[in-house]
Amino acid sequence: MGKRKKSTRTPGAGRKKMPPLDTVFTCLFCHHERAVSCKIDDKARIGYLSCKICGQNFSADTDTLSQPIDVYSQWIDACEDVADNY
Repeated sequence: MGKRKKSTRTPGAGRKKMPPLDTVFTCLFCHHERAVSCKIDDKARIGYLSCKICGQNFSADTDTLSQPIDVYSQWIDACEDVADNY
């Protein structure tokens, strides 16, 4: 009796890891790069955004899947809504 032959299949490379998403962005009001920092409070489900240079603040409701980029995009949308009304 002989042994079974080992498969000649090579192991796959697997999934590539995604780079982490940014948490620091450009301010819409003072136009400084990397001045706006976003943080999410998971317990309160609120996302906070603030600019280090001009002091602009924004907060938005979040869910468990939200990332800092989502809070930043909500801020952009809110600014566009205010600009459209005037």
